[in-house]
This record gives sequence, C-alpha cells and structure tokens, in this order.
Amino acid sequence: MDNIFKNIIDWTNLNSGFLSLIIFLVTIFVGWVSGAFNALFKKPKLKIRFIGKMSFYSFYYTGDKHFHKELNETFDYHKTGFVVYMSIANIGNANTTIDKIFLGYYTNGPKKYFFKDKIVWLPQWHSIEPFRIRLKDDSLLQVASLRMKDSAFDKDDKDKIEVGSSLVGAAYFEQPEAWGNLNPKQLEDNFTKVIIKIRDIYGYEYKFKTKLKSFTIEKARKFNPHFGNAQRITETTD
Repeated sequence: MDNIFKNIIDWTNLNSGFLSLIIFLVTIFVGWVSGAFNALFKKPKLKIRFIGKMSFYSFYYTGDKHFHKELNETFDYHKTGFVVYMSIANIGNANTTIDKIFLGYYTNGPKKYFFKDKIVWLPQWHSIEPFRIRLKDDSLLQVASLRMKDSAFDKDDKDKIEVGSSLVGAAYFEQPEAWGNLNPKQLEDNFTKVIIKIRDIYGYEYKFKTKLKSFTIEKARKFNPHFGNAQRITETTD
C-alpha cells in the first residue's frame, strides 16, 4: 500500500504541468457550459424590501346598511384599504416589466378548505392622489405609485425593472364595500398578515409575505385624503 501511494505521489510530481493544464481546460469547459445555460435560460427574479414607514391597512364602517332577506337581518357595510410601500429589485439575469400587483388578506371568518384561512385577493387600485409622508419639518414627501402614473405629466417608468435595478413606491389596494366577516383577520399585536403577488409580462408570479399594522381611517387619510374612497370616486366620475 505504501508503494502505491509513493508511486502516485511521484507520478503527480512528474506530471504536475500536465495536470494543471487538464484542470485549466476543465475549468474553462465548465465555465463555458454554465455560461451557455445562463444565456439560454435568462429569467428575471424579483426581491422585495418592505418599508414600514408607510405600510398599513385601515378597516372602517361606511355607514351604509345591507338587509339580508334569508336571515331577515340588517348588517353594516364596511371597507378595508391597504397601502404597501416597497422596493422591488430585479436580481435575475433578464429585464422585466410589472404587469399586475395583487394583495391577498386572510378573512376574519371560520377556517375552511381543510382548516386553512380563506384568502381574498385584491388588485391594485389607483389611489386618485399620490400618498404623502409628513417629515419632521412639517413638509410633505410625495411617494411615487408603483406601476401607475400619478398624473398626465408623469413620465417615469413605473413598471420596468432592469437587471440590477429596483423600483421604489407605494401600491394601494381597496376592498369593495362588504358586510359580514370579509374584513382582515387581526393578530394580537394589531397587525394582519398579507401576501403581495406580482405578475410580470412573461407570466411569472412572485409571492411575498408581510404584516401590516392597523391604522384608524382618520390616521390613514393623513397620508391620502381619498383612502378608502377610491372606488366611490371612480364610480361617480364614470
């Protein structure tokens, strides 16, 4: 056995240059193959950073009533609005464009579907006006809307994400007027769990979970006076 190891060591020392050449060629070949595969399978990959400074939801009663004939009972209508301030980065190897953004929340009703909470998906709404954050000097910082133009003069790309770049802005979601237990399930710490789903122009979907804190409707409207009323304003102007 000792002789075998000695012969291997001697052969390796005598042929070290040849072995180095083989390793070099193998390294080049592996690099070429991996590069070829990367070129063939270019794909965007999105990563989200949630910004808590202006990510929240607000549940409130609208003042309208719903009479349920079968139950012979009247229910109060309610609505919930959500805003998520986030940075969306493309860490893949292909450029992409956001097609749609959705928010999913867990309802306050009993568990269904094999003891899983029911999820309601809301599409992104236009917020009517941009959201604003009040700074220490009492000035207002306007936050760009993701994917949607803030005005007719807005020339920024709100949906294109090149490789190695990111978009920063707010996405607004508004639940249509509802009754019963279609409001978000609130956790003990005054937060609720939500899922952000982004669909790009290639049909790829990306899902990210986060928690949003609860604000009163009065506090929510300090960031945007139309919070919770976008549907009503849109229907009025149609």
